Amino acid sequence: MAQEPVQLLVRADDMGVNHEMNHGIIRCYQEGIVTSASIMPTSPYFGEAVRLCKENPGLAAGVHLTLLGTRERPVLSPEEVPSLVTPQGFFHEDGVSLEKANPVPEEIERELRAQIGKVRATGLHFVYLDWHRTPPKVAQDIILKLCREQQLIYAQGMGNDRVLDGGYRRTKVQPDRVTEKHELPGGHTFYYPASHYTEEVKQSFFEALSTLAPGRWWGNTHPGLYDAKGDLTALLCDPRTLEIIKRRNIQLVSYADLWQEKYGKGKH
Repeated sequence: MAQEPVQLLVRADDMGVNHEMNHGIIRCYQEGIVTSASIMPTSPYFGEAVRLCKENPGLAAGVHLTLLGTRERPVLSPEEVPSLVTPQGFFHEDGVSLEKANPVPEEIERELRAQIGKVRATGLHFVYLDWHRTPPKVAQDIILKLCREQQLIYAQGMGNDRVLDGGYRRTKVQPDRVTEKHELPGGHTFYYPASHYTEEVKQSFFEALSTLAPGRWWGNTHPGLYDAKGDLTALLCDPRTLEIIKRRNIQLVSYADLWQEKYGKGKH
């Protein structure tokens, strides 16, 4: 009996946050093992991210729905979603802070629909939804509902093992420590670049990829051009990485493949 193949889906998150992440993600698609990219509708480099995805149509695009992060503002005006924002009009830092603010589910859904609509208005084809950081369960449930309603892949996975459609289980083959969180006076949060990757971290990645068990796997990552993000990009594009993929005949798949399996049969 033939052995089950190894299939791997590598998603890059936070596309649109800045120029370096946009171009790091594109490099990881063109030269490395990233197959899917999640665009933040609230991000300052959103327009550039959309353009780059359109220029690289083989990169499966998704919407990185955002309700958290004090550097992010909603797509709707803060007055339309007052329970989701701070007095300054920005999102709350994390899920715990948002839950304490008693977010109104109807406002959550309006904002999420507005974010999806913003991406649709660009004409970019996308096949999945996921989230930035970890929003409260009420938001997760709404995202799942929107996926079912709009025939999109729920890219976060279901259950404790985060299993995607098609039986893809989550793995953390690639290192992803690219920032360090620091709390500042006044309740503000700042993210510093993490330390550069050591040779030990790199070798651990190669070993994990070399020993990845047969089956269907997915993981998310945050490549860029500089600091630890640049190290991650280099690792995902490293000739040794590509050699392992080729030698083990690892099949790189994307959310477009999952969408085709679930919704595309019989469609042209």
